[in-house]
Amino acid sequence: MNNITLIGRLINNPELNFIGESNNAVTSFTIAVSRNYKNKIGIVESDFIRIEFWGKRAEIYAQYIQKGKLVAIEGSIRTDRYETSEGSYKYKTWVLGNEIKFLDHNKSSDKKYYESPQIFNESNESTSTNISDEELTF
Repeated sequence: MNNITLIGRLINNPELNFIGESNNAVTSFTIAVSRNYKNKIGIVESDFIRIEFWGKRAEIYAQYIQKGKLVAIEGSIRTDRYETSEGSYKYKTWVLGNEIKFLDHNKSSDKKYYESPQIFNESNESTSTNISDEELTF
């Protein structure tokens, strides 16, 4: 099983690109994930992890996330191996994201976090409708 969940802050704004003849959208960014311990001089160190999202989610997430935001990322680890011009091999490791949860507090709402399906709605306004008792079928 290849599944990872990370919580961290974006260290840069997402980069949205369109790749190939079919213009597949890809959004990439890096998050800083704090380690659970302090080093010898008392500083909490962080790991910097590259994240990629593909497709429609990539386009949407590129609009809603920005540098400094606290997010939870669910995805899987990917590794590529390539040969350099000198003949040695290098490895590139990143996370292919499936889902984002927005953990920063939104000042326009009392909610403490936001699940990504909420951003797929066309507006952020409530979509509830008032229904009278006569309209209920039960």
